[in-house]
Amino acid sequence: MPERIVVSFRGTAALSQPDSTDAITTRPRRGAYAAAPRRRGAACDASRAACDASRAVRGDESYLARALALKKRAEALGATLCAWSAQTFSFEFAPDDIEEAVLLSALAAEDATVPSDARFAAGIAQGDMTYVGEAGRFSALSWGQPLLVAVMLARIALPGDVLLDPALPAVLSGELMTLGIHRGIDGSRRVRGLRLDAQQPLRRQVLESVARLCTPALIGRDSELAELSVPPGSLAIVRAETGAGGSRLLRELLRHLAPSRGLFVSPIGASREPLGALRRAFARAVPRADRRGGRAPSLPDRLRPALARLLAGEGVEPWTAAKLLASWLAPSDGRFDLLAVDDAGEVDAASLDAIAIAMGMDAGFRAVVRLGRSEPLPAPLTAITTASALTLGPLSAASAQELVRRLLDGCMDEAGARRWAARAPAFPLALRELICEGLEGGALRWIGRSVGTRRRSAGRGAPARTMTGAELAAPPAAGPIVGRLRFLSVGHRTVLTALATLGGDASDAAIDALCAGTGAPTVAAIEAALLGAGWAFRPEPGWLKLTSRTLRDVLLASVPPGERAAWHLAAARVVEDHAGALGLADAAWHAAQAGDRRAAADLAARAARAASDALLEPSAAELLAFADEQETSRGPLSNDGEADSSSSQPPTYRTPIEVVGDAIEPQRAPPAREHPGSGAAREEAESSARFRGAALPEGAGDGAPGATRSNGLRAAGAGADEAPEDLADLTLPEERTAALGAPGDPLAKTSESPVLSMNDVAARLAELARQALVQGDLRTLERLVGELHRIGEHPALVERMGGLISLGRGAKEDALRRFRRAAEADAPPMQRARSLLAHGVALAAAGRAEGALLEALSALARAREAEDRRGEQACAQFLARLAAATGHHEAARTWAQVARLAAAAPPP
Repeated sequence: MPERIVVSFRGTAALSQPDSTDAITTRPRRGAYAAAPRRRGAACDASRAACDASRAVRGDESYLARALALKKRAEALGATLCAWSAQTFSFEFAPDDIEEAVLLSALAAEDATVPSDARFAAGIAQGDMTYVGEAGRFSALSWGQPLLVAVMLARIALPGDVLLDPALPAVLSGELMTLGIHRGIDGSRRVRGLRLDAQQPLRRQVLESVARLCTPALIGRDSELAELSVPPGSLAIVRAETGAGGSRLLRELLRHLAPSRGLFVSPIGASREPLGALRRAFARAVPRADRRGGRAPSLPDRLRPALARLLAGEGVEPWTAAKLLASWLAPSDGRFDLLAVDDAGEVDAASLDAIAIAMGMDAGFRAVVRLGRSEPLPAPLTAITTASALTLGPLSAASAQELVRRLLDGCMDEAGARRWAARAPAFPLALRELICEGLEGGALRWIGRSVGTRRRSAGRGAPARTMTGAELAAPPAAGPIVGRLRFLSVGHRTVLTALATLGGDASDAAIDALCAGTGAPTVAAIEAALLGAGWAFRPEPGWLKLTSRTLRDVLLASVPPGERAAWHLAAARVVEDHAGALGLADAAWHAAQAGDRRAAADLAARAARAASDALLEPSAAELLAFADEQETSRGPLSNDGEADSSSSQPPTYRTPIEVVGDAIEPQRAPPAREHPGSGAAREEAESSARFRGAALPEGAGDGAPGATRSNGLRAAGAGADEAPEDLADLTLPEERTAALGAPGDPLAKTSESPVLSMNDVAARLAELARQALVQGDLRTLERLVGELHRIGEHPALVERMGGLISLGRGAKEDALRRFRRAAEADAPPMQRARSLLAHGVALAAAGRAEGALLEALSALARAREAEDRRGEQACAQFLARLAAATGHHEAARTWAQVARLAAAAPPP
């Protein structure tokens, strides 16, 4: 018995010859027998009889014509006539054709060519039907429970109404919109049905109403705008909870104060990237200024490379970032520019430092920051003169009512606006989300230029009252947002969750990458739906941003606890692939949230190196401390090289010690090549030191950025009672010599010794690095490799050991990049053999056996070319292990024999 949707129609057909039968008599009106019959003339009686007969014939023809026309329309929609009687007829649809069934019934009920009291009444039900027989091409007689229910609903329905079975699956899922309940009696049965909204029968039509909401001008904040005074060089503070309109007020200030240029800074991502907020603000301001008639400022030539580095995510020194701000917001045309900082408590510290330095340069621009109601002013901004401060509270009752009417384009009457404004706390976001929930949930009905309620009880909330402390602490718009999310499809909600996980402001490419494998649609496919419903907007081409921080928090809170780690782990990988070098700090935070402490430590260390290269020493120290915390909390690797069980990365291969054991030759390697732009960076550091005095880290007063970076790295790894020392400071040899006996820091016996030469220092560092590698002490190994890199000795060894560090922490992609660079570098055959073998080991650890085999064979050829027996032995041993791991046991035995022969061969 196939399941079918049954639609039954009932009409009223008049008798064409009422006098031809005695079976039907007209029911006499009350009091007709008591009243005296009126006498009519013969002419009058004949005229009345002819008129009744003519009306009956027209009614009969009209009913039949409309029924036949409805039958043709049903057949065009794929329906089949399944039953009929004198005044009822029914069609059946496939179970998935609910929209076609609703469309057919709604068109018949809303037929404007027929008087309202003569329209068809309809009933819809769904269930199993039994096939009876064919009755024509588009007719298949059927019978079943749905037919009985649909016919009874059609009988009790009023003309022009469509009644739905309350058990209809489309009703239970909320796909159809109803106008209430209609009850009646059919014979001896009480029948109840839901009235279909024939004008907006489908929920997707209702959801489209949200796109009609307007964005009115700022309402109810005129006094706050007049109260806010921001002289040049000063700071104004706007305190507002989420949803109170603080962000909107900042954007309105950019228009109200009429600056020649403005810059809007807001948090980006996880707010861990140094200078991330400032980078995103400039990335959006530059093209926007160009589109508005070339109003972008002309930066000095020396700052153009700095802006390019900042936009590329490489970072610049805070003083340089401050100069960029000062140059961008320099007064022009007699007007002072404005800097707006939204959610200042979430903006990264490096961006706030740059803003504070720029404000102290007497650049002449003004700044307005938004904070929470009780949120303290961030420490970098406390030194700036605060000119004024205001707190945004709820709107007045009149302003809330006016906001509701403006949102609906004036289509709701004042009584309705007053009723709905009293249902929510009088915050702008809460009122807007409440109206959206009313439209999407079906409580409100927007037809043409009229907005009303579907039911009389809709919108009758409690009167406005004073909010409690708990209500003030909770975001006032959270409740309506949660209600709206119930109507979102799974794919749309997945995309919004991905955007919230990335911080609520991300590129389309990153969102699509995070949603890959979830079955969710791409951003381009659902862009119109998300923007139309007010879930997100376009801050710049190719980027999507959630409309409020409350929405971001609600989306993140709605993720089941068991799935949050998976979201963060995927986000860490996406950010690593799409962010710059400093953006790896965000990836490290996501990895830590996912519990992958190994990846978190590796990503944080890489971000710290990028921050140190950009002279962002406080950020570098903070990232190194974060990496150290992740390392110490997960515990060191075991001696057999097994990975931490808490990490999602698979265990790596053990590496033969010969791969990293370069022979130390008593000659200096060429000095390390100076980083591009380091001369300019050194000049900026020196000018910064002259301006800020002791603001730079200790030891940077001589303008040597190399020493500054070294101190920053060592200070982050030092103990609580251990102060970093300048490597160039050799004024206290006695204390230094005494410190050599301390067993704590291995660097104290190498690079800080005033007796050892640079060659001895390099040899000792390499020896200690090999020992740390054998012991599995990655922290010490990383510090030693950093010192080797700093003094410019053994670059090939540094590259390979850096790859081993990454490999040990599970960062296979970074390790492969490092080993590949070392393998492709020009070097003597012996060193080239070891680099190639190290690359092969890394490829094997990544599961790329074919590439590992090719690299190991190349390494073997180079070792034999250099007559390096130890290298030949290491290559053969690795090939034996690789063959055994891939199931080629005969080849494994052959390579093991080659290794034994190489070990037994006499030295050349």
